[in-house]
Amino acid sequence: MEKTGLKLTELTDKELVDLALEQNQAAFIVLYTRYNAGVKNHISKYITLAEDKEDVALESFQKAFSQIASYNPEYRFSTWLYRIARNTAFDHISRKDREKSNLPTTSISETISEVNDIPAAMHNPEEDIINQQEYKKWLANIEKLKEDYRVVAKMNLIDHFGYKEIAEGLDLPINTVKTRIRRAKALLLKMMDVSDELQ
Repeated sequence: MEKTGLKLTELTDKELVDLALEQNQAAFIVLYTRYNAGVKNHISKYITLAEDKEDVALESFQKAFSQIASYNPEYRFSTWLYRIARNTAFDHISRKDREKSNLPTTSISETISEVNDIPAAMHNPEEDIINQQEYKKWLANIEKLKEDYRVVAKMNLIDHFGYKEIAEGLDLPINTVKTRIRRAKALLLKMMDVSDELQ
């Protein structure tokens, strides 16, 4: 798996999207890892709580990956993804919070085709090197989790199963699944921060 991952990290976004369209799960992981930090940074303009940021980021990836067939390769994948993330952040913010922050109070419901009509953003090659390292750390850290957390983390973050599917698959109450996923994400974030500090 690690060997495959190393090769996949050298692919362009378009090549990864092509693999993702064939339901190659590793391609989804690389795209997630390549843009996870960027998506969180992008939505931090609208979302302040770290826990909410993590939830909105994951929801953004789930939306993007579920609609990846509609991505137009004429535009940068990052730009398309960031627009989805922004809209997801807006949906997350309550109407009251939007008014306080002077953000639009109307519901954001742009179609994926409209998302494609935005200009390409600048791309920094240094980010790719950092993200390749993050990808390896991310996979390694999932493996370090306690079994209860590791299983749900893999099912949710790698296989993109929803809470209900995981609950049915593991024969667990849905609230237990939600709690374990939330804790697994918190542990992974902490592990990523600690491993960053040690380097």
